[in-house]
Amino acid sequence: MKRKIFNSTLLGIVIGIFVCCTINKDKEIFNGEIQYIDDSHKVIKNITSRPVLMSDGIPTGLIAVYDSLLICWNSERDHFFNIINLDTGKEIGNFCEIGRGPREAISVNCIVQLFKKENDICTYLWAYNESRLFLWNISQSIEKRKTIYDTIVDYEKNRYFFLFSLSEDELFVNRPSDYLAIDEITMPFYEKRTISTQAILQDYRIYTKATLLNGDIGNFYTWDVMKSDGSKIAQAMKRLPQINILDTHTGDVIGYRIKNSNDFSHLLLDTDVDIEIHYINIHADNNYLYATYWGKEPWPGRIEDGFPFVNIIHIFDWNGKQLYELITDQSFFHIWVDPVRNRLYTINMNTDEVYYLDLNELNLLHAKRMIHHASFSKERSER
Repeated sequence: MKRKIFNSTLLGIVIGIFVCCTINKDKEIFNGEIQYIDDSHKVIKNITSRPVLMSDGIPTGLIAVYDSLLICWNSERDHFFNIINLDTGKEIGNFCEIGRGPREAISVNCIVQLFKKENDICTYLWAYNESRLFLWNISQSIEKRKTIYDTIVDYEKNRYFFLFSLSEDELFVNRPSDYLAIDEITMPFYEKRTISTQAILQDYRIYTKATLLNGDIGNFYTWDVMKSDGSKIAQAMKRLPQINILDTHTGDVIGYRIKNSNDFSHLLLDTDVDIEIHYINIHADNNYLYATYWGKEPWPGRIEDGFPFVNIIHIFDWNGKQLYELITDQSFFHIWVDPVRNRLYTINMNTDEVYYLDLNELNLLHAKRMIHHASFSKERSER
């Protein structure tokens, strides 16, 4: 009898531990609503990419594209960026010198946003080591064949992962997760800041807690993009199959997650098992989000092993509705949408070959109307 009582008690403890370890942590961790992605009407399409032919220009590193300009970020030269003409395949020049001078830096971020200042294409570059913010005028640099910075500002030294321009004197910056101690990390969030006075205008919290015990900063890594009108920011989560969309006006955040997948409790497990990699990269235009998806275990990560073949792209509208799942013939690891020619570009990280998809061929507006019509019909039939 005592043995039966002991076994029952032990079983209860084991079940209790299991339930506690697997309880859904979404509301405890995430500072917003989570909705499952409705993919019931998505279009699955195999699509063939088109190569960009180069004559003497050799693209390397992460890319940004605007019309005929291919801008490549690579810190292995004496300049951070080289620009190639997509129409001719020829190199236009190298820009943004590497060094320790007053107009130089040891390191700067890759380009995450291109924006217009009057008629010029510009971007912000953050030099962490020098605590400087550079406003790089790309159009003027090309015209004058030398690096032109409209402004160079001494800026408060902080870890800023993404910098998005909202106006002439306002930035929206990502503060990534960091270690406070061996067993405590900060949780990533956004700040709206001024440039001239470096004032913090508003915090935008993606998560309910400012810090987390026994967390892994890699588990909360995202790649982010801002809607071109500045109203929203989308985050592609690496270790959850989830896209977060932050409203920059209200501060509200909604997570759109693939059905029947892990929740935030999965990121808190104390285990040596590698957590699957889900979304790798994301870019957008004013209407749609384009996110590259892996959905498998991590790759080795060694240089000699190269980058994986990532050929799935999920296309959403800015309300989290999935329109397409593209299956491409080339690897689309890092991507960039050119709003002028309506193309989705990538660079093969193993071969430095550049490819693009012609988004006009997808007829996204028609797909969106079909999905909304199907959703409306379903709602009517359920009433």
